[in-house]
Amino acid sequence: MKPQHGIAVVLLLGLVATAAAGGGIPTLPHQFSGDVTIGGSPAPAGTVITAKIGDTEYGSIRTTEAGKYGDPGQSVGDRLLVKATPDQAGETITFLVDGVAAKETGVFAVGGGTVLDLSVPGNGGTGNTGGTGNTGGSGGTGGTGSTGGTGGTSTTGNPGESAASTAAPEVQTGHASLATSAAGVVQRTVTVRTADETCAVAIREGTTARDGNGNPLDEVTVARADPAAVPAAPPGTGVAIILNCGPAGATFDPPVTLTYSLSGEEWAKVGGATPKVLWYNPVSKAWQDVPATVDPATRMVTAEVSHFSIYALAWTVPETTAALEAQQTNTSPGGTPPAGDEPPWLFIGIGAVLLIGAMIGGLVYLGKKN
Repeated sequence: MKPQHGIAVVLLLGLVATAAAGGGIPTLPHQFSGDVTIGGSPAPAGTVITAKIGDTEYGSIRTTEAGKYGDPGQSVGDRLLVKATPDQAGETITFLVDGVAAKETGVFAVGGGTVLDLSVPGNGGTGNTGGTGNTGGSGGTGGTGSTGGTGGTSTTGNPGESAASTAAPEVQTGHASLATSAAGVVQRTVTVRTADETCAVAIREGTTARDGNGNPLDEVTVARADPAAVPAAPPGTGVAIILNCGPAGATFDPPVTLTYSLSGEEWAKVGGATPKVLWYNPVSKAWQDVPATVDPATRMVTAEVSHFSIYALAWTVPETTAALEAQQTNTSPGGTPPAGDEPPWLFIGIGAVLLIGAMIGGLVYLGKKN
């Protein structure tokens, strides 16, 4: 094999490996929140809730308020996120409360959102929480009362959830119809992803979705935009991905979840900086920050947005890097010199003409002298 052929093979293998490492469809996590009790009493703040499928852990959260975990009204980072894979949809999720298995279980759905109350027995059993135990008087401390409590709680756990909450949400590419009530309330969770499957927007059941005129929203679109076709990012800001979410002006209450999934190449381009999400405000004609959650392990950035617009996944370029790039641009061969540094071609031309004239005059003079 010729050396150049070997180099080509190595480059080809490198491209294939890079594509394999940088690919992948972003998987929206299943979000859980609700009340949590230990022995019938609110679990104290600092309790750790862990979600597992089989023997593998797929998410955990530490409570910040007694008796509650997660909060559907807050940002996505304040909920228990179960980050499984699409092929695990429909599998059972078990929950541990400070290492103790809860009576309730869930069913994994990509992009799902479920309010699920969790309970575990205390040191003295669960008789006090049982319906039969409280009715039976002494049942609260007896074994029968404990069994009755367990049965009452577990029977109303998962069956109490709506079918739409546990069913896999509808996933569309580029465009999706939205089923809403007359009041604009979304009837079924819908996820809309980009054509290259790297970014997605999840609109959950129960969200109030309206268009710019306040009417119930009946469709949504999500597409990657050409950076050259949108307003330039602020100085010192690098841009990896720009999304155009439509229709512009649509509003959501509570906010919908916007997810970016970076390839290995895009993540390397960020160069160690922390990615952030910006949205373009057409009124102020300026880019504004959006709170976001960054997961370096999966190269995913998640933000919650209450309206549709143009959203950019960006990062702040270090001043030294920006200055170096500007210097390289100004001094590179064939590059455009900075303003005010243009060579004085007119004076150089005049000087050359005078020099040539002087040389010719000198030659004529010497010829006449000889």
